[in-house]
Amino acid sequence: MKSFKTAILYHFFSTLFLGIILLCYAWGDSIVQSMDFIGWVFFVTSCFSHAALFILAFMLVFYLPFHLLRLHRTAASLFVGSVSLLAVAAFINMQVYRIYRFHINGFIMNLLTGPGAGDIFDFDAKLYFTEGIMLLGIVAISIALWFVSLKLSSKIVNSQLIKSTCLLLAMLFTANGIHIYGSFVLKPTIVKSARLVPYYFPLSATGFLKDLGFTRTVLEVDGDLAGDGDLCYPIHELTVDSALAKRPNIVFILIDSWSKQALTPECMPNLYQLAHEEQWFDNHVSCSNGTRYGVFGLFTGVQPYYYSVFEANRTSPVLIDQLLDAGYDFRAYPSATLKAPDFRRILFSHVPNLRTDTEGNTAYERDQRIKDDLIADLPNLKAGEKPFFAFIFFDLLHAYSLPKELLTRFQPSWEYGKFDVLNNDMDPTPFWNLYRNSAYQTDKMVGELIGQLKQQGMYENTLIYITGDHAQEYNENHKNYWGHNSNFSTYQIGVPLIAHIPGDSIAHRYTHRTTHYDFVPTLMHDYLGVTNPLDDYSAGLLLNDSTNRLWHFVGNELRYAFLVEGDTILTKEGAGYIEVTDAQLNPVENYHIKPKDFDKAIRELNRFFR
Repeated sequence: MKSFKTAILYHFFSTLFLGIILLCYAWGDSIVQSMDFIGWVFFVTSCFSHAALFILAFMLVFYLPFHLLRLHRTAASLFVGSVSLLAVAAFINMQVYRIYRFHINGFIMNLLTGPGAGDIFDFDAKLYFTEGIMLLGIVAISIALWFVSLKLSSKIVNSQLIKSTCLLLAMLFTANGIHIYGSFVLKPTIVKSARLVPYYFPLSATGFLKDLGFTRTVLEVDGDLAGDGDLCYPIHELTVDSALAKRPNIVFILIDSWSKQALTPECMPNLYQLAHEEQWFDNHVSCSNGTRYGVFGLFTGVQPYYYSVFEANRTSPVLIDQLLDAGYDFRAYPSATLKAPDFRRILFSHVPNLRTDTEGNTAYERDQRIKDDLIADLPNLKAGEKPFFAFIFFDLLHAYSLPKELLTRFQPSWEYGKFDVLNNDMDPTPFWNLYRNSAYQTDKMVGELIGQLKQQGMYENTLIYITGDHAQEYNENHKNYWGHNSNFSTYQIGVPLIAHIPGDSIAHRYTHRTTHYDFVPTLMHDYLGVTNPLDDYSAGLLLNDSTNRLWHFVGNELRYAFLVEGDTILTKEGAGYIEVTDAQLNPVENYHIKPKDFDKAIRELNRFFR
C-alpha cells in the first residue's frame, strides 16, 4: 500500500514539475502580450491537467502492471524513467517550437536520424554543454521527486491524496469547460494559447451546442486581443500605384470537387473548348484536399496552416480588403452556404451585404439558381460605375444530386453516391459515371454563363478564372481512396485552371506547376497595382512564373504534407509521425529529408508569424 501511495504522490509532484515546463512555452511568445485573465486561467489549467493525463498514462502502463505483480522496484524504475524521458522531451520540444512554431513530429525525427543533420543542427560546444547540464538537471529533479514522494508517503493521509486528485480533476474540467466556451465564441486568448501545449486537444462542442439551440455569437474583440499578436500579415504595409491598377471586372468560378479527369470533350465540352481557346494551366494544384482549407488558401494566398490563427485574430484577407479599397462591387453566389465552413466570417467579414445562402432543395437546383442570378445581375453590373468581383461557387460535383432524367449521358450510372459499398476491388465505373453526368450539367451551366458574358459584350473586358477548390478521387491509385480529404495525391489536389485574360487572345497551355497560392499575388500585382514584393503578403508566385513550386504545402495545421521532387509526398499525420510516398501513394522506404531544404521550407511556412 505504501508503494502505491508513493506512486500517487509521485504522479502529483511530477505533474506539477511537467506542468511548469509546459508553462514555460509561453515565455517569449507573442501571445503573452494579448493574454487576459480567462486566457491565463485556461492556459495554466491546461498545462497541469495535460501533464497529469500524460503521467497517468505512464503510471497505468509502466507502473501498475508491475506493482500488481509485486515487482515494486521494477515498477518504480520504469515509472520514474518514463517520466524523466517525458520531461526531457517536453523541454526539447519547447526549444523546437520556438524555432519552427510546431511541436516535435516525424519531420524532426527524420532530420535527427538522417544524414546531414549537422547541416541544420550545428551548435557550439558550449551550447551542447549547457543543454546537457539542463537535461541532466531535469532528469535529476524527476528522480528526486520519487524519493520525496517515498519519504512523504508515510506522513500523507488518504484525505490529502484525495484533495490533490480533486485539484487535478478540477483543472481538467476547468480547462475543457473554458475551451468549450472559447472555441464556441472564438475567444482569441483561449484558441491561440491552446496551440502552445504540445499534442493538446481540449474539448469543443460547437455542433452540440448549436443542436441544443444555442446561437453562436462570435465575440467582438479589440485590436490588442485580435489583430495584433502572433500574426504579421502582410509583413509590410501595402503600397499601391494607381497608375498600374488595371481594375478589370473579375469573375471567379469555383467548382467544388472538380477532377482533372472530367475535363474532356465528352464530359465537359464547353470548358474543354474554352481551355483550348484561352489560358490553360494544366499542372495546377490546390492547397488542400478539402473545401475549408482549399478556399482559404485561394483567397488569402497563404498556407491553411494559418487558418485557426486567421480565425482567432479576425484577420481579413488582403485581397478582399484591396478589392474593396479599389472600389469593387463584390458579389457572392454560393450554392452551399458560406456559414459552414464559416467563410462569411473568416474570409468575407469586411464585405457589405454579403449573400451567404441560396434557396433550393438540392445542389442541382441551387447551382441553377446561382447561375441564373448572376446572369440576371450582369446588365446592372455592366451599367454600374464600379468594377465588380463576382464569386460563384458550384456544388453539384460534390453533392451528386441529379434528377434521374439527367443520368443518361454516361451509363451505367448510380443514381446517388453509394458510399457504403465502396471497396478496393469494385469497378468504379458506375460511381465515376454519376460524377461525369454531374460534371456535364455543371459544364452546361458554366457554358451558359460564359455565353451570356459574351452576349452582354462583357467577356473581352472581364478577367475570368475557373478552377476547383480540390479534386475528387475514384480509386485511381488503387489504394481504396474515394472522394477527397484522405490523401494528398494529385487525384485529390490536382484541379483544372482556365483563365480568360483581357487583351490576351492567344491560346496557351501552361505545363509548369501552379498553385492556389498564386491567385492572390497575380491579382494584386498584375491588376490592383500593389507594388510590394509578393512574399510580403503571399506564399505564391505569379501564375505565369515557371519557377519550381517545390515544398508545396497542402493540408492544414494538424495534418499536412509537402510535395517535393517528383511529387514525392511527405505527409505529417495528426499523431505526429510522417509517411513518405511517391505520387501514386506507394511507400518510399528509407527516405531522408534534406535538412537545408526542410529548414528553408519551414522558415518560409512561418514567415507570417511574428
